[in-house]
Amino acid sequence: MENITIQQSPVTSAATTSVVPSNPAIDVAAIGIPVTVSSESASTAAPVVPITMAVANQIRQRVEGLAVSRQVWEDGVYARSNEMLYGLIKECYVLYKELTAKTDGTRDKRRGLDDYISLKGFNFKESTPLSGKIIRCVFEGTDRRRLSTYHTVLRVAVAQNWKPEEFSKNITDFGGVQAISLGKACGAMTAKQKAEAAKEQVLSKVLAKASSDALSKTANPDGIGSKAVAVMTQEADGSFTIHAVVRSDTAVNAALAAYFSSHKEEIKVAVAQTNINAEIASREELIENAAQAVVNG
Repeated sequence: MENITIQQSPVTSAATTSVVPSNPAIDVAAIGIPVTVSSESASTAAPVVPITMAVANQIRQRVEGLAVSRQVWEDGVYARSNEMLYGLIKECYVLYKELTAKTDGTRDKRRGLDDYISLKGFNFKESTPLSGKIIRCVFEGTDRRRLSTYHTVLRVAVAQNWKPEEFSKNITDFGGVQAISLGKACGAMTAKQKAEAAKEQVLSKVLAKASSDALSKTANPDGIGSKAVAVMTQEADGSFTIHAVVRSDTAVNAALAAYFSSHKEEIKVAVAQTNINAEIASREELIENAAQAVVNG
């Protein structure tokens, strides 16, 4: 029979024993001998993590890993892909400039494009511009939405006479090809954007104040400060007859957008002046802060 060493436990005054086999090959659990683990070995053991916390940590680590992968993709593959796309559209722009240049060789160059179109079997409407034909030829097989987006970028570049060496930078400054397609670079604005642009200019003016018993009946105590649209008729003497008051955000925005369209230049001048004033005020504040910092040491 194997030797078994018995040690006295110092934990309590009662006789607590722990048994350790002298031969490590003996499975003490199998023979039913209780084993007490010393406090020193227990302190070095790995802490038991609840299963719910372990799952949460695993998901957090996965999300962190995905975020890092996304950053690598944006800085690498995605960035290079955009650079290649911008480069292709730039070459389309350079080609367009060559095919519209007033030189002796332009006609022959246009003939070369027509030959390519014939060989590919492309069918274009008579109204299709040269820029649209070039984009279709270069990006053959691309869906219509993307073709339209790239064509918009090309038209903007032509309209603004971009320099080829600044092509990619200009697209990036506008927020990418999609932002240009949505009209941000063309100066196109949605009705809501027009309404917001006109709102400050309209509300800063007071043409007249109207009041009557009939108008008072249309007033709503909860509507103080809200905006409304009036349906009016101009009379021969220059006065206006108010027929109805329309309380609708849609109607107000439509009216403001219409005002923007008919007072576009005036609004642009006012906005530009506001920006200048803000810049001057900001500059003066910076100077004042710098002077105060010198005084305070």
